[in-house]
Parts: sequence; C-alpha cells; structure tokens
Amino acid sequence: MRAKVVFALLVAAGVVAGTLVLVQHRPPSTTALQQLDTGSGPNIAAVPPPASPEPVVPKPIATQPIASPGPRTLPESPVPATNKLERLAQIRETFHTLAGGDPVAALRAGKQITDGTERETALLTLVTEWTQGELRPPRERARAIALYGLEAGLGTELAKYPELAVAWANELTDGPGRTAILQQTALSLTSSDPAAAFDLSEQLPEDQRRKFFDSVFAGWAGKDTEAALQWADQLSAPEEREAAVQAIRSEAPVGIGTAVGMKDGYPFVQQLLPGTPAELSGQLHPGDRILALAQGDNAFVDAHNLPLSDFVQMIRGAPGTPVQLQIVSADAPPDSPPRTISIIRDQIKFKR
Repeated sequence: MRAKVVFALLVAAGVVAGTLVLVQHRPPSTTALQQLDTGSGPNIAAVPPPASPEPVVPKPIATQPIASPGPRTLPESPVPATNKLERLAQIRETFHTLAGGDPVAALRAGKQITDGTERETALLTLVTEWTQGELRPPRERARAIALYGLEAGLGTELAKYPELAVAWANELTDGPGRTAILQQTALSLTSSDPAAAFDLSEQLPEDQRRKFFDSVFAGWAGKDTEAALQWADQLSAPEEREAAVQAIRSEAPVGIGTAVGMKDGYPFVQQLLPGTPAELSGQLHPGDRILALAQGDNAFVDAHNLPLSDFVQMIRGAPGTPVQLQIVSADAPPDSPPRTISIIRDQIKFKR
C-alpha cells in the first residue's frame, strides 16, 4: 500500500514538471522588425495586404505638383526576411500596400532604399500598381532606363497619369530625366488638353521652356499633325508661332510623301504615304528609281551616289512649290530612258 502511494506521488510530480517545462519554452510575444537600410531609414518590410484592396484610379489631368505631406510612419514587418528572395517579396508586399495610400509618402519611402535591386523592386511595384499593369514593352522600358536612369526611366511609364508623373518627377528625379518625364506627360495630354500639356513647362526653368515646347510640338505632329498646326496658328507671338511650325515640320515635313532608300547608288521609292502628293499624283510607284531631281525649272542634279540625307532635304521645301524628278519605272526594260515628272509639295500630315 505504501509503495502505491509513493508511485502516485512520483507520477503527479512528473506531470507538474512537464507543465513547467512547457511554460518555460513558450516564445516571447515580441514583434521582430526588419529595416531595409542598415543603420538608417524607416522600417520597411512585408505587411499583409488589406482584405479587399481597392485599386488606385489617378486623376487624369494635373498641371501643378502634388503638395508634399509631412513624414509618414511606414508599416512594420511581423517577420524578418531570412534571405534575398524573401526580402524582395516583403518589399513588393509593402509597396503594394503603400501604392494605395499617399503617393508622395510612397515615393519618399522608395527614395530611402539604397540597395539598387531593392529600390528597383519597390519603384516597379508602385508603377505597376498605379498603371494597373498597363506597362510598355520591356524593351522600351529598358531603353528609357538606359537613357535616363532607373528613376526617370520608370517614371516615363506614368505619362498617362499626370498627377502621379509630376509627383514622381519632383520627388525622384532632376536634370534631363525629370524633363523627359514632363515632356512625355505633356505629349500624352495634347490629345485631350493641350493647354494643360504646355502648362507643364512652368515646372521647368525659363531657359529650358523653348526646348520643351519644341519637343512637345514635334511629338504632337507625329501623332496628329493637323491639330498641332492649328494650335501653333493660335499663338499670338510671331516668333513663338514660327518656332512651333518649324518644330512641327521637323517631324512632319513639307514634301511629296515618299519613303526612299538606296539601291545601286540611286534613290528608289520604298513607299508612298497615303493621301500625300506623291500618291495622289499617280506618277510614282514603289520600286521606281530616281536618277535626278530639280527645284522648279532649275537644272537637274544627278542623284547617283548622292547621300540619302541630302537627297531627302532636296525633296523637301515650301508648300505649293514644285519638284521635278527623272525616274525609271520599276517594271521598265533595261536601258529604258528616264521620264520626267513634276509634283507639288505639301505639308505631310500624320494621324495616329
């Protein structure tokens, strides 16, 4: 009987000891934080996405930069990253969340990241969220990044979202990259609000505005030449009007409307642009070889081995002026003599 009592006490002691062991090994209820930048910067890492995230729909037009808010506390991570892949995943989740809040706070958070790969991940996440995934082809984006740098190259993706584009330009860029973002944004506005497009020039120093105007007019001419010309014609200052027309004609020149190449040392017609003097005249066809040309009634200039750029400049001229061409048709028999045609130049107009 006494042995049974001793055994029961030992069993009870073991249960209690086991309970104490379990209690002692319970982990502390502290929250681990993860910092992106060693020694400085905000705590930035993954946070669970909202239960029902709502996409950000940016306003379509803005001509003033977004007002800068005060400092903002960024989300903290409940779990530290253990490797590079987890860290990048956390950054994507964090900036996915930040994209739904204040744009300037999100941009400033991205600006504080010093690691190049992590910074690119953060900024590309913002761009993807704000454009709802409507990005340009990767090759175009890579070309823009190579030309202007990471921040400005990605910022040009926001050209269709003026408020976000201006905020991006002001927070993350300067110099040529910043100008490129504003120019692309202005060009996207020309089809809907030309006044707002040119008002973006106020974001630049005064000595850079003429170049900005020329770039926008040239780009606009490549999309809708007639609309660009009509806007230029409304400019009150003669020197501004002339500068705008020259910029337009750098992209949409006055000519006859042929795309030309070189073959055996002679220019030949590759293509006739629809609705241009060359097509409407019915005198030129793809494949025709051009042996010489003349301005009006002047003497002919031999086109053999003439640099293509020089030939193109000679084809261009003032509206309503004639250019004469000596051509051999593509289907003409060998050693056929050339025939002479005359075509009246006109403003080439694009509509895309």
